[in-house]
Amino acid sequence: MGRERIIERERRWAVPAAIFALVPLVLYIISIIVVGQAHLAGGSSEAAQLASLHDHSGIVLISSVIRGIGFLLLPIAFLYLFRAAQARSQRVQAAMVGFVFIGPILFGAQGIVQAIGAGDAASQFVNRPPEQTVEYSKFQTEVKKDPDLITKVTIYTDANKLEVEQQDGSFNQVDFPNGDEAKIVDSLNAKGIDNETDTDTGTGPPDAEANKITGDNSTLQASQGLLLPAVLGLIVMMVYVPLQALRCGLVTRFLGSLGMALGASMILILPIAVLAMLAWTGFLGLTFVGRVPGGRPPAWDAGKATPWPRPGEMAESDVIEGDAAEVDGDQSADSESKEPPPQKRKRKSRE
Repeated sequence: MGRERIIERERRWAVPAAIFALVPLVLYIISIIVVGQAHLAGGSSEAAQLASLHDHSGIVLISSVIRGIGFLLLPIAFLYLFRAAQARSQRVQAAMVGFVFIGPILFGAQGIVQAIGAGDAASQFVNRPPEQTVEYSKFQTEVKKDPDLITKVTIYTDANKLEVEQQDGSFNQVDFPNGDEAKIVDSLNAKGIDNETDTDTGTGPPDAEANKITGDNSTLQASQGLLLPAVLGLIVMMVYVPLQALRCGLVTRFLGSLGMALGASMILILPIAVLAMLAWTGFLGLTFVGRVPGGRPPAWDAGKATPWPRPGEMAESDVIEGDAAEVDGDQSADSESKEPPPQKRKRKSRE
């Protein structure tokens, strides 16, 4: 494709690409505002979170759909940048365009599936039969005589309560005397009964049952299965596309390097990195239409790759054509007045 056609195509799609680069950030912020209206319960209590989620499951789902739409639109801006780099460099692999779609689409779908699964788990938790309270002495007898009937025991030290999961899937609550935690743990370990101690303030029954309902929910499991490939797709997209655009001079060194750094940071700080990535994409959209300090990089109007000079090198536009010799009138006059250096005399060889 000739340069004129490349420039004309990119100018025609610059404004739509810029709009679609900004829309995901706007929708993401709207989704945060929407879910913030629900005032969902926080803290470490899984039971309280599920109960709060059940009361506002519709708002959570709407927020996830809004966010998902934003991620479904995200590939448009990256496809525009990818095609621009591809038109300027043979180093851009055509097959890598798939990652422009894989990461954002899977990530958007994962959020929607997670919201559906969380709503289903919350409904299942709220509609469950209430847990029965068992006497502490009866619990001790069961541990000694019928330990096989017990699957797991959760010890809530802050509330002085036990939550006992039976082999049939039911849960019981037990109040125990203050200071008996070590004694209970020893007796459970002696019988080979699985147990864990929860020292968080505000936790207690039925948190263990809530955690089991959440962990066994197939829809939530599917959403977790989508998360890893979605994040890997976003990382590849955020590293490869800015790198190729930087090499062609389509983005500045700072913007390209920042994009690659944000892609790599998704491994460690996913929520913050996602928001930062959308802000980066919004700024990229402003670059498409030249609404950034310094305007669009020269490679856009040149229709060809215009790599940025390396540190210490001059840009191509800064190079002055012509002879590097410098003529100075006084210097030339002085040079003419100078006598030529004396020649060395040759010695005659003795015969």
